[in-house]
Amino acid sequence: MENELEMIQTLSEYQNFGLVPFPCSPFSTKIHDSVEGRLLFHKASQGIQMNEKEIIEWFGEKKLDNCGLITGEKGNLSVIEFDNQEILSNLYKKIKNDENISNIIFKNFLENLDHSTTMILTPDKKLQFWFRYSRNLPAYENDYDEIDLLKGITIYSDGYIVAPPSFIREKNNFGQYELLLGKKPSLFPEEIDFFTEILSK
Repeated sequence: MENELEMIQTLSEYQNFGLVPFPCSPFSTKIHDSVEGRLLFHKASQGIQMNEKEIIEWFGEKKLDNCGLITGEKGNLSVIEFDNQEILSNLYKKIKNDENISNIIFKNFLENLDHSTTMILTPDKKLQFWFRYSRNLPAYENDYDEIDLLKGITIYSDGYIVAPPSFIREKNNFGQYELLLGKKPSLFPEEIDFFTEILSK
């Protein structure tokens, strides 16, 4: 019962933050493979939140189901994910001496990142920072061979992510999405065009 209560309370908090949750399959990152689950995902994809009755009925009865959140404009969520703390530190070092105004603001932003917005540790020990949807955070899939400045960085601004307190099972290994800082997702500064500039080249 403890796990169900944690999930229900967390989902209610996500909704209070203006986020859009939906059920995922147990121990998985996949959308729930049922008619009802796909319907809830379809509604979430349009920006429609689950109501309180749906949350309690779904997550109270289906005790092992995971939780997903819509990213992008409909879900009011953009996420920056770093493969590890070293990737974040390296990014800071790369822009530390850049005199561009946007990057000076970005440098100060990175210095305060770990206590300024929602922070998540994924089961594979990646760090996520959640923000309200921002056009300055265009979707980008981590590719170590493509853009040097973005090595080890993924940006989610469309589709969905799996969220705490979900569990993932791979073979015989279990891991959990952990909420390190439960602040409401903050605004990503409009003045920071670091990602849009790089990805527009």
